[in-house]
Amino acid sequence: MATMPKSVIIVGGSIAGLLHGIYLKRHGANVIILEQDPNPRRSSHNAGICFGPSVQEFLRLYNDTGIQACQPAVVTRLAYRQNLYWRDTGIVRHLTSWGVLYRILRANFDGLASDAVTIPPPARAGDGQCSYLPGQRVTSVQKTSDGVVVGYLGEDGKERCSVADLVIGADGLHSTVRGLLNAPVVKEYSGYVSWRGTVCEAKVSRETARYFQDRTVLSLLKRTYIVCYIIPPDSGSFAPGTRLINWVWYCNLSETPETNFVELLTDTNGHLHANTVPSGLVRAEIWKSHLAHMLPLIPGPFAELFTQTEQPFITKVNDALCSKATFFDGRVLLVGDALATFRPHFALATEQAARHCLGLARVWKGEITLQLWEREAVDHATKIWLGSRVMGAGLLRGWVEFLLLAWKYVAFFARSKLGWKRV
Repeated sequence: MATMPKSVIIVGGSIAGLLHGIYLKRHGANVIILEQDPNPRRSSHNAGICFGPSVQEFLRLYNDTGIQACQPAVVTRLAYRQNLYWRDTGIVRHLTSWGVLYRILRANFDGLASDAVTIPPPARAGDGQCSYLPGQRVTSVQKTSDGVVVGYLGEDGKERCSVADLVIGADGLHSTVRGLLNAPVVKEYSGYVSWRGTVCEAKVSRETARYFQDRTVLSLLKRTYIVCYIIPPDSGSFAPGTRLINWVWYCNLSETPETNFVELLTDTNGHLHANTVPSGLVRAEIWKSHLAHMLPLIPGPFAELFTQTEQPFITKVNDALCSKATFFDGRVLLVGDALATFRPHFALATEQAARHCLGLARVWKGEITLQLWEREAVDHATKIWLGSRVMGAGLLRGWVEFLLLAWKYVAFFARSKLGWKRV
């Protein structure tokens, strides 16, 4: 739609869905968010995220909580093998936890009170009505003369449907909306996984806490690497000593019987997960075996983090790229990870979602066409999707894969400059 819709259904209640929901609510639209997770307050797993300029601009315009949302890491440090102080760069990153941003956005969208936002802000004059419905699995999306009808199945087993002027698919990597639309998508496992975890600053030695303080640290090892930075807990505290040192450890793992791939993704209850074994469900013997094999190669501060982590979790690193963002004459849109999921080396997932939202704001203000928004969104997504593949290959996969992906990246830019049709 090229004009501001009056009624909107958003499928997916994570960051991308909430960003779009808040914007639409603030401009008078009535918004329903359908979230498949039955938990009314989603678990964060203490995951870290990075703010870019679009996220910061969105919060400046639409966040009424007054709560600190992030903190800067003023230095990006590179460690190489056992050299802990190999390079310091002036790259600044604004970092927070998924849980804190989620709570701030929920407080602005539907007034959810939490440990981070104990008193949610009141609605602004002119705000539309909104609701956040957990435990709703979307089963159909159909265009009618009255708009778009969304069918969904609730926890009670009852099938319901709602109609809206606009439907936004913001339901992530494994988007149900994208599947129902038969949207053209390339989806692939990267060949590596990420181990993740957090440790409270107060639990590590002073030397280790000081090493990670106010900086992002990358430890570059042989075909594996680690990223560490400090984030707030879900309570939103940025006070030193209460914060968490968040770490992500990328390791190659092929999908073959020899690598015990199935064993790795089987949790303490014997359930085989398709992508992520959540925190608290990773089998102790799997984590201990991984540490025993890898720990001799890991420099001291990082090794301390790993041994102090009580509940790590593991995720297959996948990506996806859809070549189309608008459907049903612009009445259904894909945004955020539903349009493109990047390998997380650039930490741009949240920034992409905010960028999509602010871009659509220009459409609804009449500044650009929906077609121009779609072309820019897909081109930008393709650039980051290719770039994140190149970075992952360079750090983890070896020269052959790196050079092949680098060539595709350069070819994309050449095609864009010459105006050739995307592939």
